[in-house]
Amino acid sequence: MQTHLQEHKLENNVLNIDGKEFKLEDLDENQKYYYMQIQLTDKKASDLKLELDQITGSNLFFKDQLAKSLMTKEKAEK
Repeated sequence: MQTHLQEHKLENNVLNIDGKEFKLEDLDENQKYYYMQIQLTDKKASDLKLELDQITGSNLFFKDQLAKSLMTKEKAEK
């Protein structure tokens, strides 16, 4: 059976998951490890989204520059 963690946030060292509160100090080692992995993968996903946004913006810029260059060259040749 697979469980999906949809809501999780941490305030004052208390983890809130779907309306239930869990103190970080009460988690066992495996649970702390899972929580650490969630934090790391959330950060990595955020970093990758930022990088993808930068790459997408750069890609659009270069496409625009190529199109402008080709159109300018075509006009100059006429």
